[in-house]
Amino acid sequence: MPRPLSRHPALRRAALALLPGLAVSGLMLLLYLLQPPLLRQLDNEIYDLFLTSRQAPPPSDAPVVVDIDEKSLAAYGQWPWPRYLVARLIDNLTRNGAASVALDILLAEPDRSSPNLLRQRLRQDFGVELDLEKLPPDLADNDAMLAATLARSPAVLGVFMQFDPYKVPPSSLPRPTGLAEQTPAGAPPPRDTVLRATSALLPLPVFSRAAPAGAINVAPGTDGVVREVPLLYRLGDNIYANLSLRALMRGLDVKTMILRSGPEGLTEIRLGPYRIPVSTRGLMRVPFKGPRGVYPYYSAVDILEKRVPPEQLEGRVVFVGTSAAGLQDIRATPFDTVYPGVEVHAAVVDAILNQDHIVQPDATPGIQALAILLAGLVAALVFSFTRAFIYGPACLLLAGGAIWGSGHLFAQGQFISPLYVVLTILAQGLCILPVRFWQEEKQKRMLRQAFSRYVAPEVVARIAAREGDIFAGEERDVSVLFTDIRGFTSLSEKLEPQQVVALLNRYFTPMTACVRDSGGTLDKFIGDAIMAFWNAPLDVPDHPRRAVAAAVRMQALLRGLNPALEKEFGVRLRIGAGLHCGPVYVGNMGSEDLLDYTCIGDTVNLASRLEGMCAKYGASVVVSGAVAERCGAAFYFRALDSIRVKGKSRPVAIFSVHEQEEARRREAEFATARDALQCYAQGDFAAAGRLFGRLRESSTESNVLYELYSGRCAALCADPPENWDGIWTFNSK
Repeated sequence: MPRPLSRHPALRRAALALLPGLAVSGLMLLLYLLQPPLLRQLDNEIYDLFLTSRQAPPPSDAPVVVDIDEKSLAAYGQWPWPRYLVARLIDNLTRNGAASVALDILLAEPDRSSPNLLRQRLRQDFGVELDLEKLPPDLADNDAMLAATLARSPAVLGVFMQFDPYKVPPSSLPRPTGLAEQTPAGAPPPRDTVLRATSALLPLPVFSRAAPAGAINVAPGTDGVVREVPLLYRLGDNIYANLSLRALMRGLDVKTMILRSGPEGLTEIRLGPYRIPVSTRGLMRVPFKGPRGVYPYYSAVDILEKRVPPEQLEGRVVFVGTSAAGLQDIRATPFDTVYPGVEVHAAVVDAILNQDHIVQPDATPGIQALAILLAGLVAALVFSFTRAFIYGPACLLLAGGAIWGSGHLFAQGQFISPLYVVLTILAQGLCILPVRFWQEEKQKRMLRQAFSRYVAPEVVARIAAREGDIFAGEERDVSVLFTDIRGFTSLSEKLEPQQVVALLNRYFTPMTACVRDSGGTLDKFIGDAIMAFWNAPLDVPDHPRRAVAAAVRMQALLRGLNPALEKEFGVRLRIGAGLHCGPVYVGNMGSEDLLDYTCIGDTVNLASRLEGMCAKYGASVVVSGAVAERCGAAFYFRALDSIRVKGKSRPVAIFSVHEQEEARRREAEFATARDALQCYAQGDFAAAGRLFGRLRESSTESNVLYELYSGRCAALCADPPENWDGIWTFNSK
């Protein structure tokens, strides 16, 4: 009969020590969910400490700042300047080869110094008629002069988004940013999750018609420090990029950004080759690299008076703004409490071009919860079952380990705060130690015996150090698929680059869905090629059959897609697919700061080579004998050849894949082809040639295979090999 807990003193003492520990862990989990302002501010301070302590990569030389500084104001007078000066500034930057010129200023009101406007005011206020007949028409209206300059320059205007619930959107909006959305089924579209402005301070319509616009807003935290910047805003039914993103698009000549969503909303923005991870609301953490002055500054007066060498501006993304204190565009960042707002935009461009991002992984809540529970358990064990002299070192070890691990992840571009883990460790000590001391006072000797029996210092150290290698790989048996678009190089030469991107997006979308639906893992896109595999990271029963079914379905999907592609792009696509199954090494591979979940091995190489056999043998799908053998009767596998691919000594039997219905329809043809291949393998090239020639003349399907063998048999009859083993060797890929 089980004895009550009271008869187990050791268990009773352990329960008395661990129950407060569990309560502390539960309290910390609740605090993490509630995120009280004080702890949120501590989190921000930790982020700032990590950011200012990290070894940042060198800044990009692309962003530069043209500063309307005190020197410029002294030379040309107070702001706002006449618009002809702004026009001359933009014109000089354009002539010096700037890739784009972004104005971190608002042009929301007419220029009151324009001669035409002055004439109207003098007539209205004093009845005086100002004679402008001798003034050239181009100089009569400063706003028109600036609009003409904007139209011929790579300029981007500033817009200030407003969030006052009582305001309404302007009746006339600037043209929205070009975008394409990649939203999986069931996920909210990005426009439903990004920041939604109620109104905006817009440039004058004459300017908006001449140049695109970007939002100049930044997003200071509750403490006034800028740590992240919204890259997207919704105004009305339109999506607008912020100034830095829009300027970079103009500088890279990218017309369309791609918005990718996950189950919770927006996850990343693609800008040409650049990936920008963002929050669901479209905010990007800005990895500032130092106080003001990280990026080159040029005084506006030096640009106007042409004192800056053109090579220092050529190809640059130029931000025109101000550091003058009186113009109130000063921000605080983790590095500097007096940081020009215009340099925030330069830092965003730098981060995108360097792909230097700091993100919170999607799994952060789960990781934090697990870390709090684990730290609470380990701390409770340490404080409950070790000697007093271990408390301090163990607490430092646990807290230091959490801080070190978080700092290490931060260096890799991922921020998972150690705050709640450290607080859990400290709170466990504060909660458990009084209980522990009370127990020691009561039964000091028994507790020493219990500790010496249950816990040793080596055990504590091993538990504290146990993390597990999340990047470790493993050897698995997988099925590997490669697909490739036939003749894509020559096809893409007929299209504009933007059309090629749009075409590939249209093609990749159903193909990748087909891979996922069949339980496969999309490895990568290689130009127009797709690599996928089955049976990793999760077990996929019957993975060779699933891989073949996916390859066959891809062909059917492409047949259904081709009419739309032909109508939109004037092309029809044909693809080849190669499959092989066998052992590979699969896991996260790459550099320390850029990892990719992929597989390597001879199986992968052979699958790639088999895809190259599709065009040679006129087959849509080519599989190895290993795949055909493990698929059973799910498909009809038509023998094509036994070959040695380049770089391999072992031969491999290859097959084309056909639906059973097609196999029944072409039963006579396939039987004749089988007889012809048998004659060919036995070295009877003449008989094989006659059979292949007959098939070539009678077949209503593709004749590539029969023409190949007819030519090969004729060559072998003319020059018979000495030792024929029925295997054809390829000396090229």
